[in-house]
Amino acid sequence: MHGRPGGLSGRRRALSCALAAAAVLAAGASAAASTRPRPRVRDRAASAPATLRVTQVEYRLGLSHATVRAGRVSLEAIDRGHDPHDLRLRPLGSSRQIVAPQLGPGQRWAGVVRLAPGTYTLWCSLPEHARLGMRATLRVVG
Repeated sequence: MHGRPGGLSGRRRALSCALAAAAVLAAGASAAASTRPRPRVRDRAASAPATLRVTQVEYRLGLSHATVRAGRVSLEAIDRGHDPHDLRLRPLGSSRQIVAPQLGPGQRWAGVVRLAPGTYTLWCSLPEHARLGMRATLRVVG
């Protein structure tokens, strides 16, 4: 353990310099990495269609969500009642309608519709059904 005078301190000095250089390089690399633009990662949840399930029972409509995201919406209508029902959607202040077919008891229909932001009225258009309570309001947000 006896070495040259100053040998141990020379090694310490060299090790210390090497550690300091490594720290400077690491700090520089970290700073460079944080200033580079990060690649954009596509958010699959944002691009996936929203889903809305409408359950039809005498004489009401049950919505799986009161609010959905604008754009492509996966719409499913389910007749859980004893009578046939259909489904209509119309944005407030518009005459444009989205029409889902008439279903018999136990039947389902699924499709994809494109909804713009706004408030929509949903109803069953069969005689007296909407008046008896088969209507609902849906909010579509941008």
